[in-house]
Amino acid sequence: MRLDVIELKNFYNGTELGRTTKELINRVLDTKINTDIGSLTIGFGFACPFLEKKIKDRENKNILLLMPSEQGVLPWPERSKSVTALVDEVSWPVNTSAADLILISHGLEVSDNQDLLLKEAFRVLKDSGRLVILVPNRTGFWTRSDSTPFGYGKPYSKSQLKALLKKNQFQIDNITPSLYGFPAKKGYWLKALLLWEKVGKKLNSFFLGGLLVVEAKKDIFAVNNVKTSKVGQYFSSNEVPAAIMSRSLGQ
Repeated sequence: MRLDVIELKNFYNGTELGRTTKELINRVLDTKINTDIGSLTIGFGFACPFLEKKIKDRENKNILLLMPSEQGVLPWPERSKSVTALVDEVSWPVNTSAADLILISHGLEVSDNQDLLLKEAFRVLKDSGRLVILVPNRTGFWTRSDSTPFGYGKPYSKSQLKALLKKNQFQIDNITPSLYGFPAKKGYWLKALLLWEKVGKKLNSFFLGGLLVVEAKKDIFAVNNVKTSKVGQYFSSNEVPAAIMSRSLGQ
């Protein structure tokens, strides 16, 4: 089961818990998502809350948000040309080895095709590119509550993530736990989320973190023959800016 795009938007923009969650996750991602001039950054799933700062400073940069048909799509950002596209989750309209960075958020844990999804990310990512995935932690409180989108889908342990990514030819560089407090909509636990995040960072406890932020890269020594998908033959990050990509798909 997965939330649709309207429910995801309403959580992050319309609730205090969602806004706090976005702030805490972005504190982790600020040091992990760097966009250089001429680079292509792809967000898959629902990555809008975590690319807001990057979209404001996107001169000479391409940003493309791919949203799976099972979830739905919405225009984003709201006050400028949309960079979103509705896609098949295992067949992206992007050329092979085009992306410098791929961020998967609310995508892996709710996918029915985790292996095929990661294979498509592998195809689209440059050999020197980076993959960042937000994944609910199997042992954390957040997977046991439906107060947030991280309570849906399949959560993962650290060892399960390593096995899954290795199987799909990725090498994990780092896994950072986050979201240490309890996902309450009101009361003490909501007000104390920032405090518990500071405590959790000092403990660096994988057991207590509700979210795992995974940084990975291609394992080029384990590469099999990766074929370009039929859809992926038509778009290149060097030839087609992200905004044009999305418009070409009817956004």
